[in-house]
Amino acid sequence: MSAKPAQTVAELADRIAASRAAAPARPERQFRHAVRGEEARQGRRGNGGPDLDEPEPRMLRHGAAEVMRVATAMFGRRWKAELAEALGEHDRQIRRWASGESAPDARARTWLLAEARRHRAELDAAIVALAHLEPIPPAPADPEPEPEPEVTLAPGVDPDDAAWFLAGLARALPPGRPTFVREVLSARRPPRGRHWTAEVRVFDGARHTLDCDRGADLQGNAVGLAWIPGEGITSRQPCILWDDETGWLRGADFVRGSQPRPAPAAPARPDADPRQVDIEDLLADAGLLGN
Repeated sequence: MSAKPAQTVAELADRIAASRAAAPARPERQFRHAVRGEEARQGRRGNGGPDLDEPEPRMLRHGAAEVMRVATAMFGRRWKAELAEALGEHDRQIRRWASGESAPDARARTWLLAEARRHRAELDAAIVALAHLEPIPPAPADPEPEPEPEVTLAPGVDPDDAAWFLAGLARALPPGRPTFVREVLSARRPPRGRHWTAEVRVFDGARHTLDCDRGADLQGNAVGLAWIPGEGITSRQPCILWDDETGWLRGADFVRGSQPRPAPAAPARPDADPRQVDIEDLLADAGLLGN
């Protein structure tokens, strides 16, 4: 570009800047339905008027706010119905006070003030009576758990194996319940065996087997009394019960499998007919039988 056109463009730019600086600032033109963010936050519409959807502010009459405050504190959520009953007013009149259509008169305010004072006196008397009551006795403490009996180990029993079985049995029992085992006679946990067993002596001196089926229990923690084989396919499992007063008791064993049925008893013979007689006795009495 030559020097003359460049000088002309520079002069035009200077004139435009001087004209804008000399002209007074005018507000930006706004369309009728356009709403800016600031105006939307302030609740004004495109023409600058208030929001027509916003409810009109409620203007209460003289004394209505104070009456509503006292009634709410006295009667709670159903204060309108309770206040109407206390003052002898209609429910519609109470709603007029709340909407600002009318104001409570001096008679209603006086009656409400007297009712509030009476209510406060009754409440103060009830609070004093409650404060003079004897202290509430503390809740009974939970009974102390039964002391854990000492479990002895027979010679040759691995302490770690015995502790594993006793811990598994403790998890199977209710919390705080002592164990019924008194002595561990043997404990076997073969590395590749499915059943881990332990021979124990229980509270009444009987010997039983603790069994853990590692095939049924993937974690290998379920320990219980093993089933005892019986005749045929019948087996039984010892039943041990807990009584809060006497401790461990022995109940009826659990039995599974087919059990032999008892032989049916022979039917009782009916009484003999009194008309029947023994023929030999009859002939002997008649003297017809020889000696």
